[in-house]
Amino acid sequence: MMRRRTLLGTAGALALPAIATRAQGAFPNRPIRLLVGFAPGGAVDIVARLIAPALSARLGQPVVVENRAGAGSNIAAEAVANAAPDGHVLLLATPGPLTVNPAIYEKLSFDAEKGFAPVARLGSILDILAVPGDRPWRSAAELLAAARGKPGEVVFSSSGIGSGSHLGIILLEHLAKVQLLHVPYRGGGPMMGDFLSGKLDASIGTGPVFLPLGRAGRIHLLGVATKDRSRLVPDLPTIAETVPGYEMDNWFGLAAPAGTPPEIVARIHAAAAEAMAEPALAARFSEQAAEPALLGPTEFGKFLAEERARWSPLLKAAGVKVD
Repeated sequence: MMRRRTLLGTAGALALPAIATRAQGAFPNRPIRLLVGFAPGGAVDIVARLIAPALSARLGQPVVVENRAGAGSNIAAEAVANAAPDGHVLLLATPGPLTVNPAIYEKLSFDAEKGFAPVARLGSILDILAVPGDRPWRSAAELLAAARGKPGEVVFSSSGIGSGSHLGIILLEHLAKVQLLHVPYRGGGPMMGDFLSGKLDASIGTGPVFLPLGRAGRIHLLGVATKDRSRLVPDLPTIAETVPGYEMDNWFGLAAPAGTPPEIVARIHAAAAEAMAEPALAARFSEQAAEPALLGPTEFGKFLAEERARWSPLLKAAGVKVD
């Protein structure tokens, strides 16, 4: 009898965590914070504010966008990596903190590979190669010919070290075998002022910014950075048509702290998948030059590993570092 009572007592003790978990309530039981590593008003922030209400409607709790801009999105990523792994704090994941920054920052306060549970890749924002309206080039081939004729003199601007526009320049130099003069800015706003005034020669920027300017004739659009032509601007050639192999995936997705229970990850992913399948939401994304491209947790994790393997050697070869 003593042995039976002991076994029953042990079984009861083992059941306590499950009972305690049920007592706390099923996920989610309070508002969910969606952290964004950029200032309000930019393309990534707009994407977050489109997906947040769609997730909220399916999860039954408010999804509140919280901007933690700075340090290449490392501030937001650190906050999520250090949060309780219960699904109530998520990162609007972008290439910087999860695939690029580990190669260019000497020290990170989080582990980009082991500090997060991939939830879903949601889609991609279109990137476009463009030049100011007063420049003579009307194709990527003409621009690159000018760069080869004057090595290191054609000025390419970016919104910062390690930004998507900077990655696009590095990839262009590598594949096209050209030497460009990179001028980084502290954000897209300051850069665009000089770009539009003709102080710079070229840049790679996001569709929400460049498409309206191109349609207004203020800049010349030379090519999209996607592998195939975009349905958003089908008449605009790809950069890859001039530079074989060129492809930039300015993706965005959702990540949770490492250790988040698989069932919670699956619940959030299911809500995201339902939301991204909505025609109305897809139309809103198109307005921001973004297109759905959903991946599940496992596939998203593999994608992140592939992206790290792709960019790390290029960044190190280019000597890109942030102090």
